[in-house]
Amino acid sequence: HTEKLVTVIEEADGKGSPPAKIAFQPLPATPAREEYKGEAIPLAKQNPAPAFGESAGVSWCRQAFKAGGGYTVAWAERELSPGRRWLAFTVDYTASGEPVSTKVVADVQSALQTGLDELARTHREWWHTFWPRSFLSIPDTRMESFYWIQIYKFASGTRADRPALDLMGPWFRRTPWPKIWWNLNIQLTYWPVYAANRLDLGESLTRMIDAGVPNLISNVPPDWRHDSAAVGRTSSYDCRGGVGGKDGEERGDLTWTLHNYWLQYRYSGDETMLRERLYPILKRAIGYYLHLLKPGPDGKLHLPLSLSPEFPKTAPDTNYDLALLRWGLMTLLACHDRLALHDPMAATWRDTLAKLTPFPVDPATGYMIGAGVPLDQSHRHFSHLLMVYPLHLVDAEAAADRPVIEQSLNHWIGFEGALQGYSFTGASAMSSWLGRKDASVKLLNEFLDRFVKANTMYLEAGPVIETPLAGAAAMHEILLQSWSMDPLGTHIRVFPGLATSPSPRADSPSADAAAPGAWPDATIHKMRAEGAFEVSAVRRAGRTRFVQIKSLAGAPCRVRSGLEDPLVAAGPRAFAVRTEPDRNGQPLTTIDLRQGETILLTSAKFPVAPADLVIEPVAAQPNRANFYGSRKVPAVKADAKGSFDLGVRQAKLNGSSLLLQKSAGRDNVGRWIKADEFLSWKLELREPGTFRVFATYATTGGGGRFAVEATRAAGRQVQKLAALEAPRQGTGGWDKFQEFELGTLELS
Repeated sequence: HTEKLVTVIEEADGKGSPPAKIAFQPLPATPAREEYKGEAIPLAKQNPAPAFGESAGVSWCRQAFKAGGGYTVAWAERELSPGRRWLAFTVDYTASGEPVSTKVVADVQSALQTGLDELARTHREWWHTFWPRSFLSIPDTRMESFYWIQIYKFASGTRADRPALDLMGPWFRRTPWPKIWWNLNIQLTYWPVYAANRLDLGESLTRMIDAGVPNLISNVPPDWRHDSAAVGRTSSYDCRGGVGGKDGEERGDLTWTLHNYWLQYRYSGDETMLRERLYPILKRAIGYYLHLLKPGPDGKLHLPLSLSPEFPKTAPDTNYDLALLRWGLMTLLACHDRLALHDPMAATWRDTLAKLTPFPVDPATGYMIGAGVPLDQSHRHFSHLLMVYPLHLVDAEAAADRPVIEQSLNHWIGFEGALQGYSFTGASAMSSWLGRKDASVKLLNEFLDRFVKANTMYLEAGPVIETPLAGAAAMHEILLQSWSMDPLGTHIRVFPGLATSPSPRADSPSADAAAPGAWPDATIHKMRAEGAFEVSAVRRAGRTRFVQIKSLAGAPCRVRSGLEDPLVAAGPRAFAVRTEPDRNGQPLTTIDLRQGETILLTSAKFPVAPADLVIEPVAAQPNRANFYGSRKVPAVKADAKGSFDLGVRQAKLNGSSLLLQKSAGRDNVGRWIKADEFLSWKLELREPGTFRVFATYATTGGGGRFAVEATRAAGRQVQKLAALEAPRQGTGGWDKFQEFELGTLELS
């Protein structure tokens, strides 16, 4: 339920007989990561057996933890009418040192007293209020479907006053990821809430940090606790994850998460949040870094050996740490000046910023992992590129910075082997910032094709929800950006990732959703920009028709509208509107927009009739329509000779391990490690024939067999037409592809 901490299931058979019986079966309370790996659980971690009971008609199961605390599940069923019942259940956790919860019984009783109809009404009312907060529509219907399901998943997974969204959300399965991961995952998880104008969902993260401040302080060595705070790679919701040891060599995980906190402030304009909550903890996170800095013989300040998240080699002066430290110092100084704080540490921050060593750069590969350590192997993380995205410490539009940014991005995303789903969402976002209008869309389609499951979920050994959510955030970067080189500056860019010239309609038969100019039409409404602006805009036939901006906090309004000069401004008064080149020679419009005011911008060269000032969806592409936004596999047609070429991008992957990937410069399906997983194609067979069957594959050794079947759907039955088996021969390596003839199939 959207408000009550309870889940409701209605049971009905429609015939008046008793519905199915429901029972609670507890799983062993064992550490999920160890259990997933098949490791023996030591006696010290083996919890007692659960206890069952009943209170006031509510059944419950209490699981105590040997270390203290535990959880309680409570449930109750009630009859609505013959053959129709409903079940209400909930779970509550208690921390170490607290008794196991009894609150769950009261929560279930409250739901029962409220009644199913009223629960359904208030549940739907919440969603009806939630959805209109922002809107977007694009001509790639599959990607649009994917986007809206991510927004649904986020709102299903957290609330302002609920626990932060972890790697699974409310959807559980066997997993090695039962924690908060601070070195990329929690940050990517929350990126969609800002531009989507759903900041209340982002409060679950900021409130977790606020509540965890005492533990964040206790995570650092005792001698530093007077001015420092940090967190290791993982923790529970209490933020207790001390630095030190292997995981502790990742120094910047708290600082990176505080960038999300900063975005919460920038998109909301909440000055009280900045002064009373964010500034104090950011000061401590940078205080931790200041203890680590040492002067070098070059007169610069340097950082000790550290890990760039998950890269196997340590390095001094990692770009991960230098980018976060530089961003933190610049942000603290900007806040200090804005709030007139007279903090005695300000002089130290300025001096540190002036003496901090530059980002290590390799002439051949661009930004390095750290001093003396280039990116010399495929790596899924883009943590060494944080100075580009999302921290914007280097200018993607500047002639001085752009070459090394492009070099670094090309080297990283072109280094196949270890890339994962969020590698492609990150590369798409960076491409949008660079104005690579084709690459940003193509990379997102690559992400959907290769990594997203049929229900839009994502797996790396277990469920990890942050990657699809990062995909939604990457879509935002194509449609609306507001980053600035000034920490407190605003530079709104409308449709920055879309081509500015008209192009063929995306719903035409020849249109390719991943081709240049593939999105000639787009609609955004009430999306948020940094500085607390709501932005609406419509693009049709490759041209922006109008842009509407509302100021929620009164910050300076600067916008690159995409409209052709001269601009026409409409609103409650005569606005001062001035367009001049920015620092990189790009047109930038400054508007004297005050708090609470709204301005409408159009082009005098292409006037818009009042009747066309409409927010409406883009026409859907019939060939991309897909409810879940997953891979949609069309039927394969025969070539001129009657043969079929079955490419892996046309295959349906039947199995959770299978992965569409690239190696040796070609598309392939990898991780085929289970005999019950298979590929399938749909053939458009025009006439019968006998077909020779070939397979192209790579493997280190032989052994085992290939099985090929041809089937036909006959109503709800599947009719087997033909089958063959052939031995699997070795090719000499995973990147050495060879073609083998498997046999023949006769198809009627």
